[in-house]
Amino acid sequence: MSYVFVADDFTGASDTLATLSRGGLAVRLFRDLPPPEALAGLDAWGIATPARSLDREGIAALAARLGAGLADHAPAFLHVKVCSTFDSSPRIGNIALLAQGLADALRIRDLALIGGQPSLGRHCIFGTLFARGQDGRTHRIDRHPVMSVHPVTPMEEADLLRHFAALGLHGLELVPRGGRGRGFPRLYDALVPEDVAAAGRDLLGAGRRLLVMGASSVAEAWLAAHPGRVQQSVPGLPARGPVLVFAGSRSSLTTAQIAGADGVARLPLPPAHVLADGPEAERARAWARERLTRGQDCILYLTADGTGGIEPARLAKASAGLVARILGDGPAAGLVVAGGDTSSAIVTALAPDWLDHAGDICAGVPILAARLGARSMPLALKGGQMGEADFFARALARLKAPEVSPA
Repeated sequence: MSYVFVADDFTGASDTLATLSRGGLAVRLFRDLPPPEALAGLDAWGIATPARSLDREGIAALAARLGAGLADHAPAFLHVKVCSTFDSSPRIGNIALLAQGLADALRIRDLALIGGQPSLGRHCIFGTLFARGQDGRTHRIDRHPVMSVHPVTPMEEADLLRHFAALGLHGLELVPRGGRGRGFPRLYDALVPEDVAAAGRDLLGAGRRLLVMGASSVAEAWLAAHPGRVQQSVPGLPARGPVLVFAGSRSSLTTAQIAGADGVARLPLPPAHVLADGPEAERARAWARERLTRGQDCILYLTADGTGGIEPARLAKASAGLVARILGDGPAAGLVVAGGDTSSAIVTALAPDWLDHAGDICAGVPILAARLGARSMPLALKGGQMGEADFFARALARLKAPEVSPA
């Protein structure tokens, strides 16, 4: 298999799926190790995991299990897909531990990182990570208005060499823009797209089995090292009916996007009501069912009330149960989810056979075709820091009338 990726959540995994699809590859995303027959005709495939929300023991077990299953495929190039902001902590969602566990299981000795994704406003220079914010400015990641105050994995260190050392990955060689690495493990600076392409040529020119960590810039680097692929059209999957939006993200950007969704019915949900799964949650379900039955799009969103002592993974799982029951009522023809942990929990609860690329809403947020038994449903997964102020209006319009676009 030319390209295999393992992602630490579903939002990022969907972006890599779309990047490879736009690059002309036949690619598909799974929730776990797929059966061999599901891989027929594919150039690339990936697995989305809930690693971002796991503790050290959970990540170690996940890496060992997936590594054992991937060994039969003997991937020459394994992409460990992580958030473009690299937010992680030694205790929760440790991306270095995930990568090292997979490398050990697959006996891959050479590990590299691509430190930025300029196409998404993420830049790494002199090993320091910067990211564009909703204010249009580019911030050092430890001063970013969203990522520096992330509720689970706040980025307190912009120097990625120091950040990864704290996660347990030591001795990274910093490869400057357009430079060539001398040893492994290594970290590539990436300020502009040409730096990503140069990193891809350097990595693939080595002719080694590789594990490469990073955002979808890793897919961009691999594609740059394999030019000449013919792009194919992506068939749209219009939602022939109303769309449900569930926002588990409580980032300042998502909050502003919800406030800007003029004309769309909105219902705030205190997290305690979702966790209790009692009368208040049932009223929210009835509220959504009534509007969807009338053919009306609607947004359910978690508020920030009393979230200090709530375990994010537990809240995401409870949110997924509520969304699954609403979709089980039948009237929703499409789904948009905001929030990384929430997206992972909801897709896990819906249990699609696989996910295909079916169009794009904005940078970093594709439209997915979720295969649910005999039917496919359009789905979009948005990280808390993705999209512009009009994201939800744009997402609803695109899900209902996606254009047939080149991959």
